[in-house]
Amino acid sequence: MCNAKRVYAMDYKVNWDSGGVFAVPDAAAEALRLASGKALKVLIYMLKYRRLPDDPDEIGVTAEDIDEALSYWSSVGVIYRSGNAPQAKSQPAAHEPVRVLAPNPETAVPAAAIPAAAVPAAPEKEVIRPRKSLLPTEIAERIAESQEIALLFKSAEGSLKRVLTFDDQRTILWIYDHLGMSADIIMMLIAYCCSVGRTNMGYIEKAALDWHEKNIATHEQAENEILLMQRSFTFEAKVQSRLKMQNKLTASQKKYIDEWARMDMSVDLVELAYDKTVDATGKPAFQYMNKILVKWHDNNITDMQSAIEFDERTKPSRCQAPRQAAQGRSTAAEKSAPSFDLSAIMEHARNSKPTV
Repeated sequence: MCNAKRVYAMDYKVNWDSGGVFAVPDAAAEALRLASGKALKVLIYMLKYRRLPDDPDEIGVTAEDIDEALSYWSSVGVIYRSGNAPQAKSQPAAHEPVRVLAPNPETAVPAAAIPAAAVPAAPEKEVIRPRKSLLPTEIAERIAESQEIALLFKSAEGSLKRVLTFDDQRTILWIYDHLGMSADIIMMLIAYCCSVGRTNMGYIEKAALDWHEKNIATHEQAENEILLMQRSFTFEAKVQSRLKMQNKLTASQKKYIDEWARMDMSVDLVELAYDKTVDATGKPAFQYMNKILVKWHDNNITDMQSAIEFDERTKPSRCQAPRQAAQGRSTAAEKSAPSFDLSAIMEHARNSKPTV
């Protein structure tokens, strides 16, 4: 067996002659434990050039990674926004902390690179909740003090197949602390979201809020909801494929499709309702489709043949409409006819003599 000497980090030395150097705040070194590699890339670039990169690709990160890094380094006091300088300490700092300046048009991150999550759409219903203001040191303390939290983070990393970022950790703890969701239920939720390819923490948070509003608190409730979500997710994809809908579904369309899935409607029935809607209105109006499907559901229609037969039974016959129109005209004529005998009055007028 070869006893090769192991090389330790201390065997390496910094080459101080490789070029210029720049200062690093002590707070950055103290916060390395929870800092991601991408967060370090952003910080090093800022320390070197005193600005953000023109293009995130320049340092191999995304615009979302930059937002995450700024949030992290700001929370540990390494950087701050221009105009919000921290209070001076009793002992002067060895180096001026890096300030995050508002980007000018020449150095701004391209708008196309900014993720949708960075500019959230107005929610359908306002949810008032406390800010996720935990510091990295507080999160580290929670992990050290609670085996349940440590296991929750480990499980989440296994499902997401990546190391949790600082914001990931804050979001999960917010769900745990402020939504009151137990660790095992959070694990089930994250595992499901990942199973359908929804690994964005914003989506997971939204799903957690939905579960909270539905008072899902037990394993049985969570399992039942996951079954419904799986059915709805699969059903949505099938409907979109069957109807050849190339564009991204709108929130309203998603809501209708979810309702049809929960009514246990088949894709065949949705397609039939779609065809009937286009024939009647000339366009794929989901509101019109929904009326058709709800009527079928209320009458226990579960297959295409039953739907066709039901519509044949309930629609007016071809001769019924002209008959109704004729009846309408007859009724109108009867209403307009005088209630007296006009010919008798005229005859009486001709035969009568004027009174002198």
